[in-house]
Amino acid sequence: MAEVTVRDARPDDAPAIAEVWAAAGPLLVRSAARASADLRSDQVVGRRRWVSELDGRVVGTSSARRRDDGTVSVSVEVHPDSGSRRVGTALLAAALAAFPDAADFSGVSNDDPIALAFAVRNNFVPTGEHRIAGVDPRTVPPAGPAPAGLRGVRLDEVDPELVRVAHNASAADDPSGLSRAYDPAGFRSDWWDSPDNAPELGCGLLDESAGAPVLAAFTAVQVDRARGRSWSSMTATRPAYRGRGLARWVKQTMLNAVAAAGVTSATTANDATNGPMIAVNDALGYAPVGRWIRVQRRILR
Repeated sequence: MAEVTVRDARPDDAPAIAEVWAAAGPLLVRSAARASADLRSDQVVGRRRWVSELDGRVVGTSSARRRDDGTVSVSVEVHPDSGSRRVGTALLAAALAAFPDAADFSGVSNDDPIALAFAVRNNFVPTGEHRIAGVDPRTVPPAGPAPAGLRGVRLDEVDPELVRVAHNASAADDPSGLSRAYDPAGFRSDWWDSPDNAPELGCGLLDESAGAPVLAAFTAVQVDRARGRSWSSMTATRPAYRGRGLARWVKQTMLNAVAAAGVTSATTANDATNGPMIAVNDALGYAPVGRWIRVQRRILR
């Protein structure tokens, strides 16, 4: 059997990383341009990244970064054609070794038996569940006029700082704990400037009643135009504006926009306990297409 080698990822690995991404997580929107951008921003956001090779070909990739609470978030992805050849084990070992002082590691696993067995075998235990749901946006009816007192806008029409502030105001309410507050540099490099982010198709609602505009609610979307796919990267309503149906309006308007752009498959994921957002998605016609399982490994010191 060929020996698995693991090394730090290089800029020229971007196409191979994107190929692994597409095979291991086909529902997500992650292009080769996104891989290149992520490699450039790794140092800015404090992220490490590796690739694994078999017979000189990249067949897997992993990344790890320390979150604000000290937990290290780990991602390991292997091309299905190279499964059960210790590729994932070698990638995970590199990620764990890069943070020798860390006591908590977290990740997200597919819910298939092989992926979950890998997680448990490496001492990760399930801690939560995400529901993945999809809809053909062409089936979603027009959203209609913006809610009273607010102005509907595309996200490329507003200062990105308004999006960051609105996101941070809502991030702590994500029951999964995966939505992190961004500083300006991290927001730009980790999200806004990503080649897959499509602010021209994202939607927001502005409250301009008090002079300085406030982004009351928004939904951001990533788009793969070549495959006709989109992924909802965040939908949020600031706490003071909740209970008025704003999340549904911005998401419905976004789905109308991506349908007009030629997208035929729109996908999203939510913590399984996030009842309000799941209700919004159900009302828009989303149906379950899969699950992710959050996993965590704690080391007693």
